Amino acid sequence: MKREKFIGTICPLLLASMLASPALVSCSKEEETTIPLSEEEEAYLKIIAVLNKDGYLTEGKKLHIHLSHERYKNLEENESFVNDMENGLLLLRKTEDTLLAFDNCCPHLGSRNQWTFSNNKFRCNNHGNTFGTSEGFTSYCSSNSRSGNLRQFPITVFKDLATVNFS
Repeated sequence: MKREKFIGTICPLLLASMLASPALVSCSKEEETTIPLSEEEEAYLKIIAVLNKDGYLTEGKKLHIHLSHERYKNLEENESFVNDMENGLLLLRKTEDTLLAFDNCCPHLGSRNQWTFSNNKFRCNNHGNTFGTSEGFTSYCSSNSRSGNLRQFPITVFKDLATVNFS
């Protein structure tokens, strides 16, 4: 048999048998691949789903804050703060990676609504007293203190969700 005739006869048969073989799997079949979520991701999604219209959720001694919510948008800028009156907090964006949470109650006489921030200190404009943002020498709400550091709460951030722990 001449080569051309052999190839013309055998190749179509060989191709047909290969296509009929169950060993070959079509590449066009779509298989559903589910990538499991981490525990942190699952918790994040659950909390985001139940946040109130004001962008936060209180859960026991934890406060979850949706940083993408309009009332917290100011925290995108470094050295900016939000006085969250409803939750009793001063939230301070120190750097792109650092968010801090403080009691917004003035240690002097308990004012909560007259804060400004500059030079790494909060100033209560009620009587002009300034309070630091460091740890140690903490001055507590309405303790008649005129100096010291504001009470700080632990805070963690995952994506755009901050969680303040009050325990």
